[in-house]
Amino acid sequence: MRKIISWFRFAVCILLMVYLVTASYLCYPFIPMAWWRKYFHKPWTRALIWAVGAKLEITGSIGDDYIQPNTMFVQNHISWLDTTVMSSVYCTNYVGKIEMLRWRLLRNIIKSGGTVFIDRKNKRELVLANKRIAKVMQDGWAMGLFPEGTTSIGTTVAPFHASIFESAMIAKSRVVPVVIRYRHPNGLPSTEVTFAKKGWMESVWSTLRLKGLIIKIDILDSVNAADFASREELSKYMYEKISQCYHSDLNTQPNPY
Repeated sequence: MRKIISWFRFAVCILLMVYLVTASYLCYPFIPMAWWRKYFHKPWTRALIWAVGAKLEITGSIGDDYIQPNTMFVQNHISWLDTTVMSSVYCTNYVGKIEMLRWRLLRNIIKSGGTVFIDRKNKRELVLANKRIAKVMQDGWAMGLFPEGTTSIGTTVAPFHASIFESAMIAKSRVVPVVIRYRHPNGLPSTEVTFAKKGWMESVWSTLRLKGLIIKIDILDSVNAADFASREELSKYMYEKISQCYHSDLNTQPNPY
């Protein structure tokens, strides 16, 4: 039975992808970005979360408006669903490698998500990346960043890289710690959703086979980057808040920063 359910979910996910690809070519180029994100992208993210059989539990808020200007959402990174989950709550742009633009079929979807493209092979561009990210936030958008630099297996939060917070310092952004937790109905971490140490499609199928997946989103109190003396101090503060919340329903202890 679980196999039948997972195939049904997979079929619905494919249909949702076809819908978004089609809309990205027929509608996205001709309407304001804010309209696209609010009336096309947000409903699509909610539908995708439903399609994989997950239930959202959202705690906390920074306002009712979907688009929050000059804001950095700092998130722990676990799953291929992380960006979709965050964008289902607030409009959030992410950093992506420039090679993604070569994916012709998906190129419009990626662009319409407000992706900031970085050429990771170009060391000079990597130095300028924080300025580009800061410009996006100063222009009235929010960025979502994963300071761990990689995905975890879902049992703890890895130490943060401070350099990624430089863009918030430059833009004098509001910085919001966000904790995403994937849990089984019994409260244990769902390590099936992660793609750490496994292939992307393996992770997708593991997720689709789950029963009763709960996605908890905790939006913690925001701070102003300008109130911190350095990006290192801001990084440490964010790590402590996110790690403490993430482990609040587990018996494990957070890693030392």
